[in-house]
Amino acid sequence: LELAQPSMSSRSNRDPINQVCIANTHLYSNKDFPDVKLWQSWQLLQELETFVMSRGQNLPLMICGDFNSTPDTAVYDLLSRQAVHPGHPDVNMNNGDDSTPNILPDAMSINHSFQLGSVYHTVMGEEPKSTNYTELFKGVLDYMWYSASNLRPLSCAPVPDEAALTKHGEALPSTQYSSDHIMLISDMQIMGGSRPPS
Repeated sequence: LELAQPSMSSRSNRDPINQVCIANTHLYSNKDFPDVKLWQSWQLLQELETFVMSRGQNLPLMICGDFNSTPDTAVYDLLSRQAVHPGHPDVNMNNGDDSTPNILPDAMSINHSFQLGSVYHTVMGEEPKSTNYTELFKGVLDYMWYSASNLRPLSCAPVPDEAALTKHGEALPSTQYSSDHIMLISDMQIMGGSRPPS
């Protein structure tokens, strides 16, 4: 992390610029329950809003982890757009079976106040081709989200291409990569003022 404006003598103790909140998560992995992952993400964001607001609104925030959700899911929409479209299939999971409880509130209630950006999408112009590379699944599940008003990604480590990932086996993990997930790395800068999301 790099502090863009190291001396800010006028800031109050409730508006700390020398602190960063970093949350790490690992959401439920079953692809058949995107509503559970959406609920988990929404609950995490609600808790983070309470935490961040109690320490001043300018507390830089990063949310990282294995979201077990591709960019076309409601989880990605919630994080990137602050809300979920009521018509999104992940919100409308009712299959006519009354034995399956609906854990989600009304879609209009699933929102948050953070202006978040995806580090890789901001720096590279798109999400990586994959962050999880197994025999059964190859795609993006992992993200680094940041508060766009007070953090700026300066760079991110490139994700190895398919040739590099399969050099020591057909899928991950392998002797070269100890996990089936690819490590995401970024250099971040703490901004003194607010700026619109990228």
